[in-house]
Amino acid sequence: MANTENYNAVTAEMATLVQAESSQTVLETFDSWPGENSLEEFSSAGALENGDGSGEVVDDALRLEYDDAGWFCSNVRADRSDETHLELVVRGDDGGEEDDVYLEIDDVEAPLSELTSDSIGTDFDTVSVDLEAVGVDTASVQDVWLTFWDAGSGALEIDEIRFVDRGDPISVGDYDTRDTTGDGLHNDFTGDGQTSHDDVTAFFENLEASEVQDNPDAFDFAGNDEVGFSDVVELLRDV
Repeated sequence: MANTENYNAVTAEMATLVQAESSQTVLETFDSWPGENSLEEFSSAGALENGDGSGEVVDDALRLEYDDAGWFCSNVRADRSDETHLELVVRGDDGGEEDDVYLEIDDVEAPLSELTSDSIGTDFDTVSVDLEAVGVDTASVQDVWLTFWDAGSGALEIDEIRFVDRGDPISVGDYDTRDTTGDGLHNDFTGDGQTSHDDVTAFFENLEASEVQDNPDAFDFAGNDEVGFSDVVELLRDV
């Protein structure tokens, strides 16, 4: 009964959740499009259906309309070994564009759907690529490309591209939990790159798991040297 009341107390506040910011290096916000990215490196696009072929910024997001052609490139030219993932905050006109669009990071090139389990929806959301898992040499990242050859007709809008450090995961049940803020606490319980309703719920449901109880430094959000319901509430409040 007490657990049910506790669960209801948490879910009653879920509507106030917002995405937690990650410890990150931003590559693109498209403030100076085209020409230069956030690292002051070359950034451009071509062979597209809008913006005289190079896409156009609409409501602070880069809109790329394609018809079996087109490319986007952003130079990195840097050591990114301190970061574990590339993230794109993106939406598509139809959803499901991850099957058609190719992502290229140096020698790694494949349909986006083969490099991540995330999908592109019609609302902005984060698509995350584990750099080490897909074979990227993070010690010297040169370029990030999106290409649309033979992709059919469609459009993507990209709000931001960034490199983030998710740290080493702790496996808890079906989840690989991560710290996305750099403070040592695993605020991303589901391992999807953000903190949301799903993370708080998953944390509550696995609160007594040995992987959680044996790692208080990672889950003691309340700072009282133990892991309990107060940490679930604190995770909710922190986000």
